Amino acid sequence: MAVKTKSTDSSYGWVVLAVTFLAGFTAPANMAKVTALAPVVMQTFGFGPDTLGWVIALFYVLGFVMAFPTAGLINKLGIRNVVLIAIGCAALGSVIGAMTTDVTVFMVSRFLEGAGMGVMGVAGASAIAPWFAPEKRGFPLGIWAMWVALAMCICPVLYGYVVDSLALPWQTVWWGTFVFDIVVGIVFVIFYREPEKPFQTEEDQHAGKADFKRALKNPMLWALGMIFFFDEAAFMAINGFLTTYLTEQLATTLVWATGIASAFGVAGAICAPLCGKLSDWLKTRKWVLFFALCGGVAYTAVVFICPIPELYWGIMILAGIAGGFVPSIIWAATPDTVDPDDVPVANGLVATTQNLGMFVGAMFMGNAVAAFGWATASYAVLVPCYLICIVIFFVGLRKLR
Repeated sequence: MAVKTKSTDSSYGWVVLAVTFLAGFTAPANMAKVTALAPVVMQTFGFGPDTLGWVIALFYVLGFVMAFPTAGLINKLGIRNVVLIAIGCAALGSVIGAMTTDVTVFMVSRFLEGAGMGVMGVAGASAIAPWFAPEKRGFPLGIWAMWVALAMCICPVLYGYVVDSLALPWQTVWWGTFVFDIVVGIVFVIFYREPEKPFQTEEDQHAGKADFKRALKNPMLWALGMIFFFDEAAFMAINGFLTTYLTEQLATTLVWATGIASAFGVAGAICAPLCGKLSDWLKTRKWVLFFALCGGVAYTAVVFICPIPELYWGIMILAGIAGGFVPSIIWAATPDTVDPDDVPVANGLVATTQNLGMFVGAMFMGNAVAAFGWATASYAVLVPCYLICIVIFFVGLRKLR
């Protein structure tokens, strides 16, 4: 059931969006380190794609473990404190990763860095949504949905340049993210504000607490969550192994491969707010989502099959549709499925399924590639993910506008 939320009607919501976006950016910026520098990391620690899958997947463990309880933490500690805890975990993980030469300790560092991934998804969307009226929420939440895509745009080429072109050790990137995390944490403390009356209905003028049971009874919310699971399983499996595929199978340089990965991120970053604005204009989330899922099928069918490096500039368009449209619609549609007080719970569920999908996709794809090769793994693992999403779409989202 769509519920009208009383907006705070303040331009300061855009400031909140900006600083929350920066805080959210710390998580995928840390995530991108291993995916972008996978060939270097594998060489340093002496493991192959199967172990790489686990190293990538560990980043998402605390993400999906913490995502759902974050709604409860927000009730107790407030969004500001929850975000700062997440940033602190990321900074600590960066320091540990930069200082270790042991693969086990390195995995632990990735475990800590990933704490912010699930937390930020819940806290970020929950911080932004109450500042905007529901009919105008698609665009700001579309901008928020860029938090991962923009990191995939900037970070791979930046990290590749630091390690390949500047010939600096990979640990330089880890120290860089540590400094970035600290600076962003300070900025967030200074500028973040809670809305005066968050998640307040027009009929009920007192702010209430989130009700987990009430929120989780909504089948549309579960459908959105499951679509997010399969979408992220496929999409993040691609992000985790793209530079490895391009350098090992197509013999490109690391700088070229990370440039392609960044170009894919550019496409996703552009498409996310565009999708939000488009869904506001068309007054439908449902059919924009369907278009995005069809784009995902096409994307997964070609991304690890194409033998010509230059064609990846065209595949970039499909990457933008799948990577930008789907998260934008999920985050914009989620608050409309529950009572306003329950928005953190709803965001917690979709963030949990998002991070669980990332974990499963990264772990399973690495082992599938090692066992079956790139082409078979793509058609056995990636393409079916989006086909399942389309089935869920028609079964579970019939009432979504």
